[in-house]
Amino acid sequence: MSKKNKKKSIKKSSIFKFFSIFIILSSLIVGLFFSSTAFADNYKLGSDFKGYYSALVSVDNNNNEKNSDNQPNGDAKEGAKVLNDRLNPMGSNQIIIETAGKNFLKVMSPIDIYESETVFANQIQRNGGIVLLNSDNKDIQLSGEDDKVTRKGINEYFKSASATTITGRTSKEPAISYELNGDSFSSLFPSDENNASPLNLKIMIDADGFFNDIRNFYKLISGDKKDRVNAFFDYIIDPLRTKYKGSDDDTKAILYDLFYGKWKSETSGGISDFRYGSLMNDTEITRTSFVNEIVDSFTYESDTSKYVYDANAKTEDFTTDEGQYKNKIKIYKEGQGHNLVDFKRIDSAFGLLTSNLVSFYNDNKATIQNKQKKYYTTMESYFLFSGSIIKNGSEGNDGYIKDNNLYTKVENDSKARIGASLFNSSGKGYVFKVNSVATHKAAVTNIMLIIGIVFIAIVTLSLIIYMCFFYRILGLFAMIITLSIIGITLVTLTMWFGLTIGPETIIALFIITAINVEIFTMIFENMKESYFLKQRGIKTSFNISFKENISLMLDILVSLLIPAISMFWITSNTIQSFAIILTIGSLASVLLSVLIGLILFKVTVHTNLMSKFQNLFALNTTSTNYSFSTLFLNIKINNIKSKIEKNINKNNESSNITLNEKLKLLEKKLDDNILKKEEKAKIKNDKKINKINLKLDKLKVKINKLDKEKNAYRYQKIEFKIKDLNYLLGNENIDILDNQNDVIVTSTKEKIKIKSSEKIIYTGFKAIPLISLIFIILSIALGFLIGVKYDNTFGGRTEYTLWGDRIDTVYDQFSNSDFDEAPSNLKDKVNSLIKEYEDYKSESHSNDEKTFKKTEVVSEFLNYSFLNESVVNFFANAASTKQYKNTSFDVTNGTSFAYKNDNTNQQNNVNWITLSVFTTDNTQSSIIKRFFSSLYVSKEDESTQDSGFITKRIAPSTMLDLTIQLAYSVLAIVLALIIYIIIRFKWTYYVAMAIGIVLVPLVLSAVIIALQIPLGSLTIIGITVSIIFAITTCFAIFGKVRGLISSKNEKSLFTYFSKEVEYAYQIRDKKRQINHEIFLEKQAIKIKLSEKENTREEMRELNLQFNKFVYEKKLEYKKFARENKELIYKVAKENNYLSEVLAKTFKFGIKRFMLVSLLFLSLSLLLIIAINPIIYFGISIILGVVLANLFVLFVSLPIFIFLEKWRIRNNLARKRFINKLVVTNEEQIIEGIND
Repeated sequence: MSKKNKKKSIKKSSIFKFFSIFIILSSLIVGLFFSSTAFADNYKLGSDFKGYYSALVSVDNNNNEKNSDNQPNGDAKEGAKVLNDRLNPMGSNQIIIETAGKNFLKVMSPIDIYESETVFANQIQRNGGIVLLNSDNKDIQLSGEDDKVTRKGINEYFKSASATTITGRTSKEPAISYELNGDSFSSLFPSDENNASPLNLKIMIDADGFFNDIRNFYKLISGDKKDRVNAFFDYIIDPLRTKYKGSDDDTKAILYDLFYGKWKSETSGGISDFRYGSLMNDTEITRTSFVNEIVDSFTYESDTSKYVYDANAKTEDFTTDEGQYKNKIKIYKEGQGHNLVDFKRIDSAFGLLTSNLVSFYNDNKATIQNKQKKYYTTMESYFLFSGSIIKNGSEGNDGYIKDNNLYTKVENDSKARIGASLFNSSGKGYVFKVNSVATHKAAVTNIMLIIGIVFIAIVTLSLIIYMCFFYRILGLFAMIITLSIIGITLVTLTMWFGLTIGPETIIALFIITAINVEIFTMIFENMKESYFLKQRGIKTSFNISFKENISLMLDILVSLLIPAISMFWITSNTIQSFAIILTIGSLASVLLSVLIGLILFKVTVHTNLMSKFQNLFALNTTSTNYSFSTLFLNIKINNIKSKIEKNINKNNESSNITLNEKLKLLEKKLDDNILKKEEKAKIKNDKKINKINLKLDKLKVKINKLDKEKNAYRYQKIEFKIKDLNYLLGNENIDILDNQNDVIVTSTKEKIKIKSSEKIIYTGFKAIPLISLIFIILSIALGFLIGVKYDNTFGGRTEYTLWGDRIDTVYDQFSNSDFDEAPSNLKDKVNSLIKEYEDYKSESHSNDEKTFKKTEVVSEFLNYSFLNESVVNFFANAASTKQYKNTSFDVTNGTSFAYKNDNTNQQNNVNWITLSVFTTDNTQSSIIKRFFSSLYVSKEDESTQDSGFITKRIAPSTMLDLTIQLAYSVLAIVLALIIYIIIRFKWTYYVAMAIGIVLVPLVLSAVIIALQIPLGSLTIIGITVSIIFAITTCFAIFGKVRGLISSKNEKSLFTYFSKEVEYAYQIRDKKRQINHEIFLEKQAIKIKLSEKENTREEMRELNLQFNKFVYEKKLEYKKFARENKELIYKVAKENNYLSEVLAKTFKFGIKRFMLVSLLFLSLSLLLIIAINPIIYFGISIILGVVLANLFVLFVSLPIFIFLEKWRIRNNLARKRFINKLVVTNEEQIIEGIND
């Protein structure tokens, strides 16, 4: 090839490389932009950042007998599990359920999950369960009319359901498998001669939710108010009004009632009041009036749960006098005003609604799908199946029966899992009634959130500057890749999983960022070492770095994936959300960091840019003279040298005169700095040597005074210490490897450094377990004596709810109290509250508004009372020895309290107040009850819909399950790591790693309890983070050890361990000899026995002689082995190799610890300072990161080194023993041939 053609080829190659870099970077940046835009449009904030809904829910069970006192009859603990399966079947929504006494629940959900309080309440109250519909969209389980009706419960058709996959036409398809219960389901098929007619079937879940979502269309779609209302009328109301006008009286009546509601309206006198009407009446409510005057205050009066019956309702529930569905339901009827009138029995009402609304939806769903995709998806989720069932079908059919199971295909695995979960829970008979709903403000205000975002941006910018400063162009590319990974993770978790953004999201993203920065840093540092220290080319350096680090990179990512996947499958709620984010981030890291990143770096390196312009490569921090204090001095020197070189290339050497003078001054300054450091180091080292010499002299004096025979143990101990000190001073000849002769001599200075590191490590090895044990004992003691402190997500509080007339009672009582002995300012506060209410009452307000104003005044009185413990003690008449102590509390109120009342189907407008006090102490609770009793409010009084007072102790359910799940996930992680480590590494990895993984969360939990940090969802995430850090730190640290050990060949290791191997070999050889002698003795006895017949006494004597011989030989072996093990212990202390590995790894670990701690300390400071309400989350993160690193560095690492030392020694001894046996056998063969 000519030079001209060669130049053209090089030029084309360079253009291609630069174009490839441009394409990769452009794709990453554009992807980052679009993912950020998509995230900004679709994100949902969690409870801490946006607020949450809190509902008090009564639990009934249709399978249990009714309570005579009109109280709910369901079991709260079991009900909590059923409700959690309904609301959170995939486990990723951050819904928290707590038990409130035996028959009530507290349900909390982030505001962004549900569009309004109404939607939240409706989701809880969805009682439709599972129903099978025929081709007319009526209940196929029910036949006949009036008293001749017959019905079988869903459990008579199916035993259970499970998510599965079946082989479809082209691939595996998700499906639900229903286990059939006898022949009941088969009896639903139409009869024909060939028994081949299909069954047209719809499997519908939560029919009441379906009805609700039809009428709440405008609340469930996106857009501004006007657009949503117009769409509501276009797709729902106007078509239904047309249907309404042409329907029979019964259909009109049920549709009128379904869409009947109330809204606020002002009279001509300016007084607000409620008006009532149905959306089916086009003269009463027009499109214009609805959007302009009605929609903001409009609520439906009828609860959709009144139209549906239990999935397991049977014939007797409808026909007998005791049947729960015997009576007619009450509805609002056109022309009857705001009055409930009898209609039909519930089965008839349900049939009317399903036949009309399901048909209506099917007729219009194509239009809805085109215009409102999200709403369409929601509505389709109500149907687990819609199509034909073939009795003897195959996997090619959408629904078929096989092996006593009904199989129905579904769109995706998510729907299969949700459907199976809902199906299984529906048959348990639980009915949930929302008594009250309150909206709680976010703990983190908008200002705090903005400050937090700014803080995160500053930390991110600092990280970018750090990477660009130390690693230049490669660092910039690395940060673009890292930010792209974060962008992909964010858009995936919002678009695919619909997760809410909470503190766990922030910490998960920081972990992903830290892991990727660590991966890139490993590559770049290795490149720097190879390029600057070993003077290799930039391409060669990259290839070596890639080869040496690729396995460690994958190990670190796997170390993140294993716990993430384990937690994803086992846990739920916030931990599952956390696990999902880590899983997405890990997979994105494998794709972008390992594949795309390394391609980008390789192409960049091969452009020769960094070879020509060395400043584009990393900053040289590898030289022996480098230190942070001389960093900027070195940068100045390198810059001047670069300028001088440029001037020489331009033949402009005259400009270098001034530059050379500056260079001399800077180099002199650098040399002076280095000399000062060397002098300081020498003085410090001399002091250490003098200290060692003094110690050595004292030990020599001490050993000379001892009698070696009388004080053998003490003498040996001092002798070992003298040997150690002589070794440090270089007074003993120790063989250590070099490159040529396999022997180097480590300097005294280096030995002292290693010994100092060892001393620090082994001091920590003793101290950390001891401190941990103290914390564990302290946490157990405090747990029993004081109790564990919980936050509002983990129960640990008592709630007092009063409603209706009880609020009036409290107002009357504190208004007319005797204030003669009352605390100061109480009378003034009460008078101001009375005046506030009287002034409001005198103004033009509706009765409902005045009633609610009184509720607000009473709420303010309770708030004032519990802010001032003296007020509570005054009203409770508390004794001086047992008084109420101020504790955290919360007061909420509302206008719609619905107490359990079977005689009405309407929503009741009863005001309510709930006081939540964050204590479960019996003494404190009794004082609070006396406080209310003095105001004539007691839980002993009968509660009705109009008036009542209940107290409930709140205990964790979801969070308790989550804690247990986390413990199981730790076990799963440990088991999963066994498999991975056995495949990839040695058993020593696993033992040392398992210790860290188990101990870190255990000790962190103990520290949290001992320091009385509130235990809740955020601290549980902190504990989870500690597990992640323990695993990733173990992989990083042990990977470094593995790299240092694998850098030595077997010959080198034999030299290092020569004395230890020799003694270990001797033990093995001695054992072989003893066994051989025993074998020969046994053979000799056999020969004696074969030569003549022996009496029993002679045989017994020979047996005793043999046993004595075996015993003596084994005793001889034990003595020899013990002596050799003592010798191994002696020479092992002289083997500096693994001590050097330990010291180097410890230094690497400390640097890593400082970098990681700095990153997460900044995050924790953000949480503590900027986002103060979640301060304990920040504290738990700091504790988790610190504990994980301390345990790995001071506990797991020394154990790993000890086990590795033991493994290497035994492995080498075994190999030598086997080789010796082979040689011996060969010699015997040769001798045999010669003979």
